[in-house]
Amino acid sequence: MKEEPARDREASRPGEATSVQITKSVVEAIKRHGRETYPDEGCGFLLGPDATPRRIDEFRAAQNIEAEDRDMRYRVDPAETLGLTKELSGSGREILGFYHSHPDHPARPSVTDLDRGFTWYTYVIVAVEKGRPVDLRAWSLDDRDGRRTFREVEIELV
Repeated sequence: MKEEPARDREASRPGEATSVQITKSVVEAIKRHGRETYPDEGCGFLLGPDATPRRIDEFRAAQNIEAEDRDMRYRVDPAETLGLTKELSGSGREILGFYHSHPDHPARPSVTDLDRGFTWYTYVIVAVEKGRPVDLRAWSLDDRDGRRTFREVEIELV
């Protein structure tokens, strides 16, 4: 894969992408983690090369540090994010997004997800009903014209 120059990164923001490549092993890890953390929201990092097309090939579970309503919200510890960012520095790999589960709710972004989201990242949400993963979808945040909205992104299994 050809590395994307930093100056071209803005032109291919996830908000403009129509698909994301995700390995089957990452999808299975996300589903497994959603099962394990139920009835709380599980969360984690989505990693891959700094390249185009966007390809997520690694999942790392994170601790949900949300103090209240863990069945409806997640929060990744900023120190954990910083540590992973430092670990990946210079490797050609980076955090491409975040995953979280929605216990007994659809795999669609919530108002909280919209408030806390960033445009560069891909967000994968897995719906977990009664402890069983039933739907998995990818999203990107679009913040054009001052209007923040999530746009569904097709998942290409690789």
